[in-house]
Amino acid sequence: MRTAFVSVSYAHRAILAPQLDAITAAAEAQGLTALVFVRAYAFRPDDAATMMAITLREVRAADLLIAEVSYKAIGVGIEVGMAAALGKPIVYVRQVSAEPSTTVGGLAAATVVYHDPADLRAQLEAALATLLLR
Repeated sequence: MRTAFVSVSYAHRAILAPQLDAITAAAEAQGLTALVFVRAYAFRPDDAATMMAITLREVRAADLLIAEVSYKAIGVGIEVGMAAALGKPIVYVRQVSAEPSTTVGGLAAATVVYHDPADLRAQLEAALATLLLR
């Protein structure tokens, strides 16, 4: 099965739980397994090298990356950069009220600007369907 690496602010993972559920559902509806990295792994502060090695391994193994950037986070930017360097399609996702990210937007193959989790799921399903046909 194909995999979508889901990148999101670690500090805001709890606040974005409904959005992460919507992303997971949209990915699954398009035949993708969603790997929400901040849910799948936990690291201690002294495990930084291990964390980055596992991140690179998982981004490399993924078919695409979905970046939820409603809250800016350095880690998300690094993961997007990894995906771009590896030639992986990037889907840029943010709440309509969030400040746009020109960095992620400039690298994205698709963009979803949503109002609520239901809107996110519907738009993301459509974007993934189009992207997967390319």
